[in-house]
Parts: sequence; C-alpha cells; structure tokens
Amino acid sequence: MIKKLAFALSLAALSSLSCTPKQIASDITSQIFAGGAPAFEMESDVLLAENTGMTMIKMLESFQYDNPKNKNYLTLLSRSYANYAFGFLEWNMMKYREVDEAQRALNEERAKTFYTKGKNFGLAVLTRNAGFEKAVNRDLDTFKKALKGFGRRSVPALFWTALNWGSWINLNKDSPQAIADFPKVEAMMQRVLEIDENFFYGGPHLFFGFSFGSRPPMFGGNPTLSKEHFEKAISAYQRKHLMGLVLYAQSYAVQNQDRALFDSLLNEVLSADAAGLPEQRLANELAKLRARWLLDHSMTMF
Repeated sequence: MIKKLAFALSLAALSSLSCTPKQIASDITSQIFAGGAPAFEMESDVLLAENTGMTMIKMLESFQYDNPKNKNYLTLLSRSYANYAFGFLEWNMMKYREVDEAQRALNEERAKTFYTKGKNFGLAVLTRNAGFEKAVNRDLDTFKKALKGFGRRSVPALFWTALNWGSWINLNKDSPQAIADFPKVEAMMQRVLEIDENFFYGGPHLFFGFSFGSRPPMFGGNPTLSKEHFEKAISAYQRKHLMGLVLYAQSYAVQNQDRALFDSLLNEVLSADAAGLPEQRLANELAKLRARWLLDHSMTMF
C-alpha cells in the first residue's frame, strides 16, 4: 500500500512539473468557475443577467484562450452560449416580432452565431475521443456507434453540444444541410437520455418533448411521445421548472391546437412562484415573460 501511494505521489509530482504555475492557477480557477456557474442561474433580475452575461462569457473565453486544453472552460462556454442565446436572444426575437423587424433579425443572427460557438466549444471536448472524432462527419450508423464510447463524465459536453447544434438547426429550417444533421443531434441527446434522463432539470426530456411536439407527424412529429417527455420532465421537479411548462404550451399545445392546455400551462406559470426552484430562478423569470407574451399573442396561434 505504501509503495502504491509513493508511486502515485511520484506521478503527481512529475505531472505538476510539466505544468507552469500559471496553468495550475488557471486549472484551479476553472474549477471555481464550474462550481460557481449555478450562481448566475439563480439571478432574479433578468436585465441584470442579460447585461452581465456577456461579460462572464468573454471572461471565460479569455481563460480558455490561455488554457485551451482545459475541459471545464470548454464545457462552461458551451453551456453559457446555449443558455444566453436561448434565454435572452430568442426571447428578444419573440418580443420584437411584428414590432421591430430589424431588432428581431439582429437577435436571430446573434443567436445563430452563439449557438455555433457553443457547439464548437462542446465538440472541442467530445472530439478528444478518437472514435467520435472519426465519426463526426460519417454516416449516422457510424456516428451512433461512436456515441456508445461516451459515459457519465461526458454527459455535460454531449448535452450542451447537442442543445447548441439542435437550436442552430431550429433557426435554419430553410437549410437542407442543417436539417440533414438533425438525426445526429437526436442521437447525441438520446445518449444523454440513456445515461442521465434528468440531467439539467430534465433537459433531455424537454428537448425531445419540444422536438416531437413542434413538428407535424409528416415531418417527424409525434404528439404522444412529446407529451410523455414533457410530463416526465415537469413532474421530476414538481412542476417548479417553469420553462418546461412554457415549452410544452409553445410546442405541443400549439401544434395540436389545444387551446385549453395552452392557457392552463401558461397561467400556471404566471401564478407560480419563480423562487420555487431557487437554482433556476433566472429561467423561471424568463419563463414568466414568455408566458405573458404567448398569452397576449395567442390569437395568431389558434
């Protein structure tokens, strides 16, 4: 036992010699960022979060640029770009619709750029797996086989990469090439679902709920599966994750022209306490803004 411990300590010492003090400090900082990331998602002031969010992202990029191999920075950047684009830029797209087309279009282009950056940061982690790196641009069957090489430790990178990629595709529905890549995104999220279905507040279930619920059957939609995924996601957190309810209304209820469900879900969001799930306070506040807008513009959906 003593010999094994001595051997391990020797390896650690040799490893530290290969790192500069600056890199060691950067690695420690990355752990602090990773541990403190949820603090941003607990913010209750939407405007404050939007204004400071980009500062945080650019700070992360500065650290990542100086320490490009650090997985914490890469994964955090993938997560941050996805959350910022969905939370703020896509919200801006909604509120400027039919009010200021220039602003709506500007936020859409920014969202596309942010999702692309988030996808690329995530892929920078995933392609360290040699099998996956070879399969990224191959056929779907080869791609799916390569995904089997990822386990629980890869779930964050898989999830955020898929979410960024899928969100970018959703904003580029007029591109045949973008649509052609969607089965790979689904395969990545399916792998996350297999490993940890409740990752990031039921994120995989919300993804599939929205995906199956926002498309007509002839284009791959499946109302039954959509409802099953949404119900699993929102029940796992006692209906306190309000954005899940909004996505349920925005996709499944609208696609199936279920006005009663639409109104019920969104009014539930408006009457709920945003602090009911403190670690997702910001998402809940954003959900309330979306719910109000959707109800106010419901005549265009039904």
